[in-house]
Amino acid sequence: MNKSVDLPNKTDEELWDVRIPGGPFSDFPGAVLFVERNGNVSRANEQADLLCTFIKRGGSEEYRDALQSALSGRAAQVNPLLVREGKDEDSRVLGAFDLALLPWSDGASALLLGRNITLERNLRAALIESRQRYRDLLEAACDFAWETDKEGKISFITPEGGVGFSAAELSGSDALSLFADPSSIVTNPFSSKVPCEEEEIWVKDSFGDERCLLVTSMPLWGDRRIWHGNRGFCRDITKLRHDELLRANEIHRERVYNRILEIARSEMVPMRMLGSVASCLIPALPVDAVMISHFNGDVWQAVAEEGEALQLDAIARVQAAMEMGETVYQETSSDGVLVAVSAKFRGQVNGSICLWRKGERVSWSRGEGELLERIQVQIGISLQQYGHHKELQALSSTDPLTGLLNRRHFEHLLDGFIEDNLGDERTHLLLYLDLDNFKYVNDAYGHQEGDKVLKDFAEILKSKTRRNDWISRLGGDEFVLFLPVVPEGEAQGKAQDLLDALIPAFSRKDDPKWSLSASIGGYLFSAQKSTNLSDLLEHADEAMYRVKRSGKNGVYVVKEKNDEVD
Repeated sequence: MNKSVDLPNKTDEELWDVRIPGGPFSDFPGAVLFVERNGNVSRANEQADLLCTFIKRGGSEEYRDALQSALSGRAAQVNPLLVREGKDEDSRVLGAFDLALLPWSDGASALLLGRNITLERNLRAALIESRQRYRDLLEAACDFAWETDKEGKISFITPEGGVGFSAAELSGSDALSLFADPSSIVTNPFSSKVPCEEEEIWVKDSFGDERCLLVTSMPLWGDRRIWHGNRGFCRDITKLRHDELLRANEIHRERVYNRILEIARSEMVPMRMLGSVASCLIPALPVDAVMISHFNGDVWQAVAEEGEALQLDAIARVQAAMEMGETVYQETSSDGVLVAVSAKFRGQVNGSICLWRKGERVSWSRGEGELLERIQVQIGISLQQYGHHKELQALSSTDPLTGLLNRRHFEHLLDGFIEDNLGDERTHLLLYLDLDNFKYVNDAYGHQEGDKVLKDFAEILKSKTRRNDWISRLGGDEFVLFLPVVPEGEAQGKAQDLLDALIPAFSRKDDPKWSLSASIGGYLFSAQKSTNLSDLLEHADEAMYRVKRSGKNGVYVVKEKNDEVD
């Protein structure tokens, strides 16, 4: 009988043919049903409805084996018996029973007693799932969990260990030994008696590399509020911090690059622009020295320097590498690291950016290198502008034939010198120099040979004067020299030495008529309020013409008030 029916009451012993003190199965708290040898349910209570449906549908192999055992006189159990929505093993479970199958009526039928464990099973499954979820959440939230004792030693750690160490290596070790710099600790979350939430600490892993951990911990209190250690978990955020640092550096480098572009756009004078860029790079990278150099294809010139002075031999190595076509040059020593990149304009090297970072074990990051690669284009443009600016200055201030100062620029410099040194009692020497018999050279050999003589003459003057002396070609075969800070006792000798140095250029073995010489007139003066540039030039010119009138090829130097210098 498949339909669920009421079981007989306690007094209906005749129908049940079972005598149990206190009454038959009507008090059983679960499913009760009888199954005949043909497999049909003959009687069942209400709690057995789900089982009746299961049996009517054919049951399961496990159930059929147990039923056959009961009908053969042997008790059997199915724990648990799962009643599913369909026959498929993956279908939803509608109920679960602990099912006992007992022989009944001498094997004519079987008594089935089932305890519904659906709720219990669901609760157990929910608990297992909850625990698994907790473990999953814990694993997601942290890399390892731990406990320490009151001595600060690790008494428990998750089986995987942490920061490259195995659980066995960490167990029993002092948590303090993990810190990268124990002296910098403000709060030790492994021994803190107050809760710590996401305390950031730096430790060293098994390879000696620094790792950043985010630590959450709780103190463990026993009876009578006795503290006996801490419990918590750690999350490795090294990559996060590293990525944050990379991003911050990237933003910083972008700001530096934009600042350099702003300088390039706002500063029209190339020299000032390059100086501002060098000043910007010192704190921005940061470095200890910056040198930006210009290269005209022949000579290197430092045009902007900031910070400490670079060693000359290091600069020479950089320049040699750049001339050989190197784009990037780097050398590392115990004192620091030197990095240089070439500056180019239209594919041609026109300078370099040289940087020095001092200290032991310092490095140069890829991002910093990329920043230099970006700014080297702008530096190359600025160096090209600097070169053009320098050429224009040279054209406007120098004599195109000899490369000496032209008259206008010489007078401008001398006028500024007088103004800057007013009241200084030191004496200075102004020399006028005129080539004698130069007309013969032009007439006999042509202006090309004459120009060569003038250029050779200019080179001799350069070689026989000091670095801070000024030389100018006034025009034709006339020259003027300014020698600052010359004592009165040395003035005549300096002029004579200059004339003596020119003597080898005055003769020519293949032409006896080649009789060049020079007349040199000098004026010794000090910078006073009454000093007038025109007067100075006039006095020196008069002294030179006095030599001319006296037979040429000589020296005559006067001092203020036209007194002759002995």
